[in-house]
Amino acid sequence: MQKQEEKDAALGVWSALSTGFDLTARHPWLLLLPMLLDLFIWLGPRLRFQAIIEQLVANVPPEVEVMEITQQLVEMGPLTNLFTVLSVPLIGVPTLLSGLTPETTPLAARALDIENGAEWAALILFLGLAGLLLTAVYYVTISFVVSSKQETADNESDNNWFARIGLSWLRLIGLAILFLLAALVVYIPVSIVGAIFFMMNATLGTFALLLAPFVLIWIIIYMSFAPPGVTLRNRPVFKAVKESLLLVQGNLTVVLAMLLFIILIGALVDWLLILAENGTWFTLFNILIHAFVSTSLVTAFFVLYEDRSARLLNEPAEVR
Repeated sequence: MQKQEEKDAALGVWSALSTGFDLTARHPWLLLLPMLLDLFIWLGPRLRFQAIIEQLVANVPPEVEVMEITQQLVEMGPLTNLFTVLSVPLIGVPTLLSGLTPETTPLAARALDIENGAEWAALILFLGLAGLLLTAVYYVTISFVVSSKQETADNESDNNWFARIGLSWLRLIGLAILFLLAALVVYIPVSIVGAIFFMMNATLGTFALLLAPFVLIWIIIYMSFAPPGVTLRNRPVFKAVKESLLLVQGNLTVVLAMLLFIILIGALVDWLLILAENGTWFTLFNILIHAFVSTSLVTAFFVLYEDRSARLLNEPAEVR
């Protein structure tokens, strides 16, 4: 009966979301990094790769089926900004302007053009690593707020804090590499099988190719607790992944519901704020709202992870 009462007392989705928004409201400095990154992407210099897009389009056969797509790519060229890579997809610091940068801004932005493919690839790698460093800073600061040992965390030395950020950064790089390897393991065989099926039947080939994104989504779901694991619980990469697999397996319904709410709320807020963006200083308000909502959602996910990981440590048999 005692175990059942403890299980019933487990933190739910609504409680985690409520706690995430409450913690963010009580610690507004958590908004600083996402706001600064958004401001840099919005008003800072832009790394455009319009020339590379035009070179790729020039090599595409002039077939009617692809003409519309290539035309859209050319039109998007002036709006590209490689600095948006600083907001790493899936796990990076959330930003409102991580897609195509706005055409009009209150201040004229300096544009730098990238014309070399090798330089473009090198910059993506460098900015991706820098983005993971920003992510480590962001996640560690959230971890200090979420942690039940907040009193001792606040008294930690600056050197210890910087060491934790550096270690978290290396482990986030490890997680990114592990995910990329998993994606390759999924996509390469599926692409080969899909190509074979496509020669026999177009429908079978299309179905086989759609299988890879489906598998990749489940990999993302089962690895979703790994980033908070390496930052909040200070887990090594493989231990964080193993723990994430166990936690998601034992709490699949809750995790799916939490991720669904995060995606839906985030997408709705992004859509409304982008719709309200008019190229004036009003965008500052949009950036503030986005930073608050997105940080609250990330904090809520950390809160849920802390609750469920504590139960994994105390009740390993039940979680499994």
